[in-house]
Amino acid sequence: MAIYSLHHSPVGKSTQAQAYTAAAHIKYITRARALSRVAGARMPTAPEDAMRFLRGAEDTDRKNARVIDKVMLALPRELNARQRVELVRAYAEAITQGRASWLAAFHEKGKDAQNPHCHLVIRDRDFESGKRVFGMSENGSTEKLRVLWQECANAALVQADKEARIDHRTLEAQGIARAPTIHEGVRGRRMHRERRKVSSRKRTRRNAVSARSRSRAVDYPAIDKGRSRCAYNEVLRARANETASDYWQALDADAQHREIEQLRAIHKPSPTTAEGQRAVFRTYMRKAKPATATKHTRSRDDEHEPE
Repeated sequence: MAIYSLHHSPVGKSTQAQAYTAAAHIKYITRARALSRVAGARMPTAPEDAMRFLRGAEDTDRKNARVIDKVMLALPRELNARQRVELVRAYAEAITQGRASWLAAFHEKGKDAQNPHCHLVIRDRDFESGKRVFGMSENGSTEKLRVLWQECANAALVQADKEARIDHRTLEAQGIARAPTIHEGVRGRRMHRERRKVSSRKRTRRNAVSARSRSRAVDYPAIDKGRSRCAYNEVLRARANETASDYWQALDADAQHREIEQLRAIHKPSPTTAEGQRAVFRTYMRKAKPATATKHTRSRDDEHEPE
């Protein structure tokens, strides 16, 4: 199964953090140290010209218009560089129907050699009439993009005579009983290989411009529980590959661990556990009154409390 990953987000004229965010995005995705190649249609592909093009488009848009849509795609590693360019071109032309502008920046070199991906920028406006083509702002547009990418990518894999396929559905919909893995990142993988200790802390994150509050507090220690993303994914993969024997062994090991902890609590109780045992003992002694009591019988149960 080839990797499936698609992330879609808009840049709106009234919802962007600052003016010309779309042009700034072009500058970011075409930075020299990451860029492998650029492709596009009905707009300039040279970074400076593309930025100038989007600034001009934003200046003429109405005040609440959507300037561009950003789509980040994981490219199949089973395809070579030329086949990936052809795949993205076919996908972009299917979205724009040959009438709207798009630009794709490919990141496939250096640290991205094992994680090839593409930043696709789409301006969903007919190049001549200015009318919407795909309907990026309509409900369900992201799902349409996901399905279309699956169709285009699988067609490219078939044409390249590759057995791998991608599936846009969730793992649950595919009948796979495991949690999805999370993005690790190049730096995270390097830290994991070097066995460097990972620490996290509570952070304040800025919300989207349209949100009610400007920021939110995120308790990362409560989320990651002291594990890195790579370690979390390793656990998921191990669970996915475990056999029935592994499953029952894990249950037995857990039962033994709990039994040992219970025995340890009895023989070396914590202050809280010891106090609880004393309370139980007092209750028992009050209820278990002897049938005959003499003056020599001890009346104080605290002399018999376990320490």
